[in-house]
Amino acid sequence: MDPRDAWLPPDTIAEQGRVRRPPLRAWASDLIDRMNALEPDDAGFLRIEECCNNTGLIEVYRGRPGAAAEVCARQLEWAARLVGRHGVMGAGEHLIQPWINLGRLRRIAGDHEAALAHFALVVETLSAKPVRLGDLEIDAASWRALVQHRSLYDLLKNVYVVDSVKTYFVARDLTGALDCLRRARSLCGEEPFPLLKEMELLTLARLTRFEEAAALLQSNAWNNSGFHKLLRVTYRVGLHAASGELPRCKRLMEDLAARVLSMRGLSEPDDPCVLRYLHYLGGLASRLGLDERAAQIFRLGLGAAEHVDDVPCRVAFLDALIDAGVEDRRALEAARAALLDDCLYVPLLKARGMTADPAALSDPVFDELHAKLERAMVDREAV
Repeated sequence: MDPRDAWLPPDTIAEQGRVRRPPLRAWASDLIDRMNALEPDDAGFLRIEECCNNTGLIEVYRGRPGAAAEVCARQLEWAARLVGRHGVMGAGEHLIQPWINLGRLRRIAGDHEAALAHFALVVETLSAKPVRLGDLEIDAASWRALVQHRSLYDLLKNVYVVDSVKTYFVARDLTGALDCLRRARSLCGEEPFPLLKEMELLTLARLTRFEEAAALLQSNAWNNSGFHKLLRVTYRVGLHAASGELPRCKRLMEDLAARVLSMRGLSEPDDPCVLRYLHYLGGLASRLGLDERAAQIFRLGLGAAEHVDDVPCRVAFLDALIDAGVEDRRALEAARAALLDDCLYVPLLKARGMTADPAALSDPVFDELHAKLERAMVDREAV
């Protein structure tokens, strides 16, 4: 990686709506409680779908992507049966998320072409073609009506941009990423679309085309919210730093850090995107030599990650503070060790040369969760 790439984040920050990621056993227990809270006469299709999505993620983090794929396949079959009973307009939207999740699993497995096909639903929607999701084919008119009635266009558009570009990144095909973004621009027209601008900015930055990336910050898409405006200022600092304008960026970062640290609500965020933002901002401050500001930002981020209870982000902020050599380093190291010992996040542990306790990974709570979901699907089909 070019050292200049480190001035930009490895992941999208503007994307909202990702789930929080607590320790796996606690996560599984919470999902079981949600299943138990379903009323006997409540179809609860959306809640079951959300629990399925979360269960698949748990299996990925348990180091069992095959089991996650099985969850998605069962979910697709269940949704297809609901469509057969309630019609496309009544239940068709429940097919979408497991189909997208299967694409993400194919990306993890390195099957990039197959993954991209899963993320192209918006293209098929606008081209008026029939859509096939697993074994079920939906005619173009019914699919278009479903997307319009359920306001699914934004979801499909976001997935097409973010997940497709991430797939090209993993495949190390930046030219393919730019081509995908051009197609997305053609689909979206002049509509303000922050995620499109962000993914294009990140792609151009990876190509060290910093002036072109900076020009994207002039778009009205960054005026969609106060958070997007703040992100635009932060990306401007990162891009100028990548271009070598370090003294100027240091002054800008001092002002930006002071502004962020005085903002209300960041310690108890509603969305995990704030955690990604704070981690990126702290990293920028650290690279610019503003160690005290960086430590303050990382502490704010750690408190926010603890509030959200997001394990990977908690670990990332603990790592950053420990690397910064803060006074309470030993206490932070102990907190990190305890978190890693309990969380059971196999990919996170594997990256550190660690392994999860096999007995804990086989905790009965995970089997109970799968059984509860299976029963909920069967019971709700008749509601």
